[in-house]
Amino acid sequence: MNIASHKEYLPIGSFRMRLVLLWLAGSVAAYFLTSFFSNFYPSTYQFVLLSLTFQLVCGTAAFLLLDDILQGLRINWHRDWTMILTLCIAFLLSVSAVIISWQFPGLFDRRILFMDVSRVPLFIVLSFISIGSTAVLLKVLNQYGIPESLKRASFFRFIHENLPGILLAIFFLFTYFTFAESINFPDFRTLDQFFDTDISAWLVRLTSTARQDVSMVRAVHPAVLLFLRPIVWFISVFLNGDRLHAVFLIHALAGASCVLLAWLIVKRASGNMAYSLIMASLLGASTSHLLLSSMLETYIYSALALILFAFLVHSENTPLKFTVPAGALVGGITVSNLIQTCILYFLKQPHIKVIIKYVLMVVFIILMLNILQVWIYPNAKPVFVPANLLIEQRYRFNGFGFSWRAIGRFSLIVRAILLYGIVAPKPFVLTKELGANFPNFRTFQITIGEFHVAGYTGLADITVKFWMIILATAGILFILNLLKTPKQMVFSISLVLCLGFSLILHTVYGDDPLLYSPNWVYALVLVVALSLQKWADHKWLQITMIVFLGLMMIANLSLIHQIMSVALPYYGK
Repeated sequence: MNIASHKEYLPIGSFRMRLVLLWLAGSVAAYFLTSFFSNFYPSTYQFVLLSLTFQLVCGTAAFLLLDDILQGLRINWHRDWTMILTLCIAFLLSVSAVIISWQFPGLFDRRILFMDVSRVPLFIVLSFISIGSTAVLLKVLNQYGIPESLKRASFFRFIHENLPGILLAIFFLFTYFTFAESINFPDFRTLDQFFDTDISAWLVRLTSTARQDVSMVRAVHPAVLLFLRPIVWFISVFLNGDRLHAVFLIHALAGASCVLLAWLIVKRASGNMAYSLIMASLLGASTSHLLLSSMLETYIYSALALILFAFLVHSENTPLKFTVPAGALVGGITVSNLIQTCILYFLKQPHIKVIIKYVLMVVFIILMLNILQVWIYPNAKPVFVPANLLIEQRYRFNGFGFSWRAIGRFSLIVRAILLYGIVAPKPFVLTKELGANFPNFRTFQITIGEFHVAGYTGLADITVKFWMIILATAGILFILNLLKTPKQMVFSISLVLCLGFSLILHTVYGDDPLLYSPNWVYALVLVVALSLQKWADHKWLQITMIVFLGLMMIANLSLIHQIMSVALPYYGK
């Protein structure tokens, strides 16, 4: 989308007409923000203050940010229609999240996003008051030339240039947060039941007010509490001390940030905004990100740190002053992912001395952070004690050899890396098979002498075959580009090597592979996006990917719906 000044376009009606349209857009955002915050500030006067504040801020922001785009679309809609369609699909995903969650009032508290009906008339009255205030504020700002000054500011310019990606991330933020309110079951013990996620354990670790109440954290997460708990506390300050919803909000924000970073990487590589939106949506709506940006675990934070590191490498920000803090963030959340940063960095900067400096500095910072984490949180395990790492052997799987177990595990991991993380399979829902009283979702089942892996049926089967065609095409183009211009393929090669690392690691280590899928899905999506970018400007490719995106969303929403349906009798209120 071409974002230009007002003078380059014919005006859409008068200032008043544009103000009303954009005020309505801002009012929608203000409605949800007011509904959300009024849960923590419930009195009438607080509701009035929240309503007026959000309506004024959202209405003004909508006009300052969207007015140029609205006028530009009048001229260029025929060129940008695939981008508009992609944003509409992301919006429909948010609507679908509400519709699905609305069906399960025992799991989803509607008041968190929808204000009480009795307060809607008051909100509407305040809206009409705010439109006048917004018009006055905009005229005052224009008189002092503040909008033009803002447009010259680097932060505002970044927002303006990347507004489609930011809007996309906002839609995904809403989707993730809605599902986070529905599938985390905060009043119940939920350990290893949904693809081996430890939901209830991480809820306790992140929401406990007393340091001593934070439960044990394994050494493979050497600094995760230092990174996440201060943010939870900070957000909770604005939520009147509510740490639970602060956790849900931060978790959804981490997933939305992954979408925005993917947009930035693909946009920089392809130069096409519509194509970048489609590929960022592909990451955001994948099984891996749709599930684990909503269901509480640490791996979406791993994905965010890895994508941030990949973004730095791809954007040439490779000095140690940038890569060392980013690497410490990656390794501090999940220590094994430090290998991926070494792969990405070494192929970009193939200098042994630089890599040695990078590794030593990152390891030193992680050790210092881990010492601090153990000192602050007594139940956290130190990474420098060998016994704490050796205990990870209980997750070790003998994946090498030709036994039925080894072959089954290898087949599972290959499917997980290439397929499960993108299109949701039909999971095994096990209870008596595991001797459990609660349903357990798995992508595999081991019986006597047999290793069963999850498959696909119905629309999901069509969708995964569609994905296999896209993946095969991207693979062929990757090989051809590698043969023609190997020097230009360095970033893509490093991503493929990261996929290879995940394949080797999780063949011999881990539980259900869908749990770890954010560690590699970012790389898979970026490899596909970079391999197909030669056709990024072609509408036929954009349409093809949009069709797949729609099918994938339907298939993956079906998994979320199934989780809610199965969980309701056990965890419904």
